[in-house]
Amino acid sequence: MKTGRWLTGIGSMVLLLTGIGHGFRIVDLQKMIVDAGMKAPLDVILKGCWLAFSGEMVALAVIAMVATGMAGGGRIVLICAATMIVNALLLLHFVGPAFPVYVSATVAVFLLAGGWMQSKPAA
Repeated sequence: MKTGRWLTGIGSMVLLLTGIGHGFRIVDLQKMIVDAGMKAPLDVILKGCWLAFSGEMVALAVIAMVATGMAGGGRIVLICAATMIVNALLLLHFVGPAFPVYVSATVAVFLLAGGWMQSKPAA
């Protein structure tokens, strides 16, 4: 169970840092929007989705970390892992094989392994 908590912690830290970094990249997104000549309302919709995704990553990281200390928290971590799997598949479909897909998949594997280990009954 201790290994499961470590795996969940590693995955959560990667996800937390990624979410924070993603949020700060809004400046780069703004430059891309201007360079592309994107007009309202698509520009604000894109920025809103960008920041919502950053917030989702941070929230999932916090939820997974909090769940590691709870009895039965492995199931919650598994739900977080499922969310990251869906994120990875959506990114793969729309962005193609790129760095964000690999990060999402890596975090999903850490959370999946950690949640599975935490949800196993102690021997």
